[in-house]
Amino acid sequence: MNDEVNEISKIINKNYKEYTKFHYPLSYQILYVWKNSLGKDLETSIILSNLAVKALKVYNRNNKKYSYKDLLKTKEISIGKIKKAELSRELLIPRETIRRKLKDLKNENLIQIVDGVIDVKTKSFEINDLNPILNKYSKCLNIIIENLNENIVINKKVTEEHLLNNFSKCWSNILTMMCELSMVWRSFLKSMENWFIFGTCGLNQMYNLKDQKIFRDFHPDNTENFFLNLTRKETSRGLNPTTISELTGIPRQTVIRNLKILTKAKALEKEVKTNLFYVPKNTSQQKSIVDTLKQVQLVISNNVFETLQVV
Repeated sequence: MNDEVNEISKIINKNYKEYTKFHYPLSYQILYVWKNSLGKDLETSIILSNLAVKALKVYNRNNKKYSYKDLLKTKEISIGKIKKAELSRELLIPRETIRRKLKDLKNENLIQIVDGVIDVKTKSFEINDLNPILNKYSKCLNIIIENLNENIVINKKVTEEHLLNNFSKCWSNILTMMCELSMVWRSFLKSMENWFIFGTCGLNQMYNLKDQKIFRDFHPDNTENFFLNLTRKETSRGLNPTTISELTGIPRQTVIRNLKILTKAKALEKEVKTNLFYVPKNTSQQKSIVDTLKQVQLVISNNVFETLQVV
């Protein structure tokens, strides 16, 4: 970790309550878009996002920046030949699943494949709720900028307009962050759907915490304190399977099946009388959850550093 990334990580710790207020809703919103609009399912969307990052790197050659409007004027971006085995290794998704999902993306006219050469259609960048996503991301960046050491010279506040004008690089960074976060969370929770369900329950508890009077005096300075406050008894009003399905777009029966996996793994707990699910405090998985949150913070810190070089 270089000095600048370390400085950013310290700022996130110091401003954890404020930062997470925007970061976790940002992750939720992107996952919702992935599940319900772009690729129609989470695995397909993570593959599309990986291809989109490769396409944007082609677009960003020679250190040029392209606005969102400029990008949409382009019909497609060729990223050359990409082997399914390479995508499988990068994303830790079985090769056969990669093959099926690439076929789905081609059928949806989001990519084109001719003789193994992949072109990413700019339709892939027509994002529902793009402005709210960029708004949350800009707020995350501004928390860092406002608290940066004076040795790191950044004089301006980041707006949605900044991100739209530097879209080719900023969106590449956002997608890279989400792809890396997916690897971190899948390492712990084993699937994209489990991450989305677990994260939705955690986000609900974060909102419950915000409703409590104790929130005013809540100043976590690290991930462990955040977890311990997030899982207080007062915040542990959980979500039922129907609500989780509505909030994520994941079919209810699939939600129920994954909730059984998550409760068996001690990542979530069920209140039997109410059939509500929540992230528990007294769980054998506490260390794993806290360690995962620390890895998340490292990914975020590196991502913020990269984006601040652009805006």
